[in-house]
Amino acid sequence: MDSMNPNAESATTTLPSDTETKMSEQEQRERLRKEERRKEHIAMLESALKSVRPYNTLGTDMTDDAVYTLHARLITQCASHLLSRHGKRLILDEYNKDVFKFLMLYFNGSPLALEVFPDANYSLDKNIMLVGEAGVGKTLIMDAMAMYLEKTHNPRAYKTVSHTQMLNYFKLHNNIDLFTFNTSDNDTYEGKPFSLCLNDMGLRTQKFYGNDTEAIIEEFLYARYEIWEQAGMATHITTNLDKNDIERLFNDEHGRLADRFKMFNVIHVGGSSRR
Repeated sequence: MDSMNPNAESATTTLPSDTETKMSEQEQRERLRKEERRKEHIAMLESALKSVRPYNTLGTDMTDDAVYTLHARLITQCASHLLSRHGKRLILDEYNKDVFKFLMLYFNGSPLALEVFPDANYSLDKNIMLVGEAGVGKTLIMDAMAMYLEKTHNPRAYKTVSHTQMLNYFKLHNNIDLFTFNTSDNDTYEGKPFSLCLNDMGLRTQKFYGNDTEAIIEEFLYARYEIWEQAGMATHITTNLDKNDIERLFNDEHGRLADRFKMFNVIHVGGSSRR
């Protein structure tokens, strides 16, 4: 009997409004544009990688302008590809261009890196710590460098992990072994540590599932210092804490942890948030 009710019939035969149809078409066009941009970025990335392959060994002569340009182009395409996933584009400016330049030369073992920030007393033998306000692009820089190093089979390649990932791992396993000595039941005591970059290292005033985040980070830094000293595996960090804050928060009466920060080239990334 309800099917004879005009209101009931109307409810079952309502068609999308013109606005709803247009929005659907707009969304479809936007998806197509994003897919086209994604394919374009992949093509440009592959083209840049193909060009740089003859010159992708550690110790490549970066004094050769042509070689330098090819590597710089590949790094730019790596960063652009990462940003394209979020519909953004890379902006090189006074705050990040020299950081990119330094890191490209540094990871290729070029002494020219030391000329980028001549007054900073950096070293090719130290690790990298990028500091700066949230959103200035620290994580993007290190993620782009990680992609570049992986694609060029650079022996200084590293894996990236976020601060939150490490804390969540601790929550599940009650240890951070994966990010330190990388041990398991089947491995030797020494484990199989690897180079990594811890992104967004910070502090929380509250407990993380009942655990002291400062103690977890302190354990990470102690272990990674030993790994650097004994196995030569790098530890890079991005953080919105500055060097003074880190030393103040983590220093003990013996100055042991602060001493371990001598393993880093501490590089400031300026500017305002790009998010």
